[in-house]
Amino acid sequence: MERARAEDRGADRTKRARWESPGGTREMVYADDDTDTFHWHKKEALDQRAGLSRGEVERREAARRADAAREFERLRMRRAARERAQAERDEERARRVRAADAAAMSDWAAREDEFLLEQAKNRALIRVREQRAKKIDLLLIHQLWWERVPRAEEEYDSDESDAGMDIALTEPRAFVQALTPEERDELRTDLASLAHWEKDARKSGVWRDLLLLCEDPARGDEPRLDPSIIADIDALLADKTASELETLQASIHAKLQSGEPLDVEYWESMQRRIVVWLSAARLRAVHEVVLTNRITALQRRQRREARRQTQDMEEQLDEPPPAAQPDTWDAAEMEPRGMCQADLPWDERELPARTWAEQRAALVAARRRILAQPFVPKVRASAVPPQPLARADEMVRREALKAMDVAEEAFNEDVSLAAQAFQWQDKYRARKPRYFNRVQTGYEWNRYNQTHYDAANPPPKLVQGYKFNIFYPDLLDPMQAPTYRVLPDPEGEGETVLLRFSAGPPYEDVAFRIVNRDWDFSFKRGFRCSFDRGVLQLYFHFKRLKYRK
Repeated sequence: MERARAEDRGADRTKRARWESPGGTREMVYADDDTDTFHWHKKEALDQRAGLSRGEVERREAARRADAAREFERLRMRRAARERAQAERDEERARRVRAADAAAMSDWAAREDEFLLEQAKNRALIRVREQRAKKIDLLLIHQLWWERVPRAEEEYDSDESDAGMDIALTEPRAFVQALTPEERDELRTDLASLAHWEKDARKSGVWRDLLLLCEDPARGDEPRLDPSIIADIDALLADKTASELETLQASIHAKLQSGEPLDVEYWESMQRRIVVWLSAARLRAVHEVVLTNRITALQRRQRREARRQTQDMEEQLDEPPPAAQPDTWDAAEMEPRGMCQADLPWDERELPARTWAEQRAALVAARRRILAQPFVPKVRASAVPPQPLARADEMVRREALKAMDVAEEAFNEDVSLAAQAFQWQDKYRARKPRYFNRVQTGYEWNRYNQTHYDAANPPPKLVQGYKFNIFYPDLLDPMQAPTYRVLPDPEGEGETVLLRFSAGPPYEDVAFRIVNRDWDFSFKRGFRCSFDRGVLQLYFHFKRLKYRK
């Protein structure tokens, strides 16, 4: 009975093994529900013949299993260690590959930036030589003069290194201030690219300073301070050097950190303005180096020219003198024919006369005097007197180069007037005068604006005043000052009026449309009306608006 059951269990295991072997193999797979204990009968028989008791056999088996478990644990730990070491080696290899790729990419990017910067300089030189320079090209030429390394005079063999660089350069801050808003935006984009391409911190600092002047973060950024206060701050900081501004900046920072009762808005505004003027001071120092380098290059160029002229003159003196020429003119080769002194007019007989030998001797003596001079001045063309329009253009340019207040903008749009007739127009050709005007704008922080706006979201700006500069350099009667009149504006509907300026011959009248508000004629508020050296200046502010509380 027991044997039959064992055979049935064996059959079940066989069926289960065949069912679990779809490939038809004969490998045995035991199911989990088979709980019979396996007995190694042959080994048990050998142990019985050897005289080992069942307890000894079990102890030997337990020891063997413990050794096998320990060996398995050692193998598992060694395998885990090998896997960890392999993972660390793979990670280190990947890290080295990433570092090499990053270094190669950084080197490629640096070479690309260097190439782009060099191309920008070459393009600037080409455009300057072809007289189609952009604003950024002039600043690049300015930078090239500043970067020029002093060398021995013998190394300057020719003027090729200065090709395209001999142009008029303006001080950087004045150059930026004279730009229009569109030109300033274009220049800001170009300066940002140059600051990104330049890897030298000393050189890129110049581009960042210029970029700061173009952006000028304090322009319209002080809504709670009166524009006159900002103008006073700028006047205080304008003439200070970079070291003085840094010392002042440190003292203001210490003052703000001290906790003393003070006007925080004023000192913070001064700190922000110091940042701008510090950049301007550094650029002013750069411009002084540029002027020094240009003067040095000009002096070397003149010395080279003097040496060339000296060499040419020495070569001419070393030539053998020509054969002695006769004192009389050769009628066959010379025109006009020679004349005797008795045949000359009476007013020419007393003039000094020289023979050919005397003339050559005087020429040789003059050349020797030039050789003895340490410096040969370059002959320049005679200066052409300025034309009337050129004088007016120069006056406009000088006025445009003046620094504007943070609340000022250019206001150069006149109103077309009807055909004008003058009693003197049959004698002189009438022309419109040149001008350069400014409008001052700001915020009105009344109770309503203080309630509904703040510094981050300021109210709309209002016109607070104007500055008119009308140029009359060619007045026939300079003692008769021009006049102005305020006239109704037919198109302004009461909100604007026309400000018309009139002068004598040969200038026409010119008019501008301004806001219709009451003027403040007090000197304290900046009113000015003067005519001096051909310039009519009319500066005024409007009266402050009074609001009900």
